[in-house]
Formats: sequence, structure tokens, C-alpha cells
Amino acid sequence: MTPKKANIDRIISRTLAGDASNREEKELKDWILEEDEHYLEFKILQESALKGFKERKLLNTDSTFEKVWEAEEPVKKGSHFKIGFSVFKTVAVSAAGLALILLSVFSYRQLVINQEIAQINGQPVMIEKFSPMGQISKVFLPDGSLVWLNADSKLQYSSNFGEKTRTVSLTGEAYFEVKQDQAKPFLVKSGNVAITATGTSFNVNTFYNNSDIEIVLDEGELTIENLFSSLIPGMPLKTTLLPGEKAIYSLRESLFDVDDIQDSFDYTCWKDGVLSFRHADFETVVNSLERWYGVEFTWDGEPDKGWNYTGAFNNEYLESVLKSLGLDGQFSYEINNNAVQLIFSDK
Repeated sequence: MTPKKANIDRIISRTLAGDASNREEKELKDWILEEDEHYLEFKILQESALKGFKERKLLNTDSTFEKVWEAEEPVKKGSHFKIGFSVFKTVAVSAAGLALILLSVFSYRQLVINQEIAQINGQPVMIEKFSPMGQISKVFLPDGSLVWLNADSKLQYSSNFGEKTRTVSLTGEAYFEVKQDQAKPFLVKSGNVAITATGTSFNVNTFYNNSDIEIVLDEGELTIENLFSSLIPGMPLKTTLLPGEKAIYSLRESLFDVDDIQDSFDYTCWKDGVLSFRHADFETVVNSLERWYGVEFTWDGEPDKGWNYTGAFNNEYLESVLKSLGLDGQFSYEINNNAVQLIFSDK
């Protein structure tokens, strides 16, 4: 990067933050007018970054004056040991949050510009939204649909999404609020499963049982298709899901199992900052905690083979969760930065 370009990046940062001087604003204006590419670059950065700033507010969350960016609509509180919420694809921010946000925007400049140019040339590109471990992201799709993307999850869709079709691919877990459009059904693909909706709310979890896919319907109606069904004679092709039902797709058997549920909130509360377990074994609990808090677990000793935990934690620190689990699972723990060690007591 040339010294001049580095200076322009600094001025853009200050401009978007509202801190630029009159001289800096004039310098930025002159740079924008130099070439059409400069105007395009600033336009993209302004739309992607400034929109995000308007949707966020800087808050002090506790006595340590930890600062995070939080969406105006309650998405989530963040800290090192609480799961962090974000809008679009962002990271939890420290006291230098503004600089980090802008830095991340600049680091994606070329990717965004290439996508914009591809669109101009009529060549659609794939757009990817990723929510890292320890965070939940809120994604606004071009058709007005809303997606909550759980930690360590990825959503992909074409840059021409909504023009003729509405198709997304999911890895991980997401909650969808689909904008109704009978002419353009909303299609979610995940592994061997295709989920079709017109206007409805539902949760898709590919972390279920560490291998299978769990689909829970909140409102509306879903059609779920086994993409392998056409390859195996006699295998069911589709199933319909109604409110109050969940479907589990077994990757091993390539079959659906549909059951009634009492309350869908138990399956979707993660988007509201609630970590919930339902008869979870040790592996499921550890994997969930690693994704939720962005940590890595090791342990000394062996957990009880009959480990079966049911409970919920509402936006709690990791230490509080471990204390509760430790009483049930008979272990102590040590936390060192992002490393967590469990020490199981001898029986």
C-alpha cells in the first residue's frame, strides 16, 4: 500500500467516524473525484460500514468498562466469556472498537469491489457470511428476509439472490424469518437436505447430535426434501413440517423422523442469548460451549458415561455455566485465556 493510499484509508476512517477535519474532508473529496474507481470504492465502504454504525451503539456493559458494539434491536451482549452478537459479519470490539471495525472493512475492500464489478458485468458471485466462534450474527438478505447465524456457522448465497430464485446454503445453525413471496419460494440447502418455504419462521441445526440435521418450525409450513431419495428406490422423497413439529434427518440412514414438540423456544432461544441443553451428553455440551464462548476444552479424568444434562443459561458468563455444570458433573475447572481445563473427581 502506498503512503498516499494509507493516508486516504486513515481519512476515510476519520470521516466515517465523524472526526475528519475540513482539510481532510477536502483531501478525500479530491481523491474521490480523481477516478471513477475511487468513487466506487468509497461508495461501497460508506454503504457497508456507515450502515453498520447507524445500527450499533457503543455501550459500557459492566464495571470493567468493557465496550462492545450492539445492535439497536437487542441482538446480543458481548464479552470475552459471553457470546457476542453482531449485525452482518462483525467481531466483538474492545475500547478501540471503531478502529477495528474500520480496519476489518478495509481488509475486505478488494473482495467487495470485485463483487460490485462482477455485478456490473452481469456475472453473479457467491457471497459468504460467517459467524465465528463466540458470536451470533444477524444477516439481512436482499429480499427482506432475516437470518440469525449461530456461532461457527456459515451462510452462502448468490449476488443475484432474489432476482429469479431465493436459495441459500447453510453450514452450522441458523434461524430464518422468511419474507413471503409465493412466486419465489425460499430454499435452504444443507448437506443432503433441501428445505422450501414461502413465508415462515424456522430453525435449522446441522450441529444436532454432532452429525444429523434438526429442523424446527415456528410458523407457517415447510417442505423438506431428501436430495438422495432419487438415488435409492423406495426412499421417501419429501415430508411436510407444520408448526409445533421438528424433523431430524439422519445422515447415516438418509431418513427423516418427524416429532411433535411442546415449545419451539427451547430450540430457538439461542438467538436471544439463551444457551439451552436438552438431555445432552458430555460431548454435546463441550462442543456447544466451545462454539458459544469461543474457547477450547481439555480434561483430566473421565466424565460419567451416563452424562445427561438439561438446563438453560441466559446470557451468562462461562464461569457461571461451568460452576453449575460442575455441581452436576462432579468436576472442577481452570480457565486460562481461551483454554478451559476440566478436572473430574475420582468416584
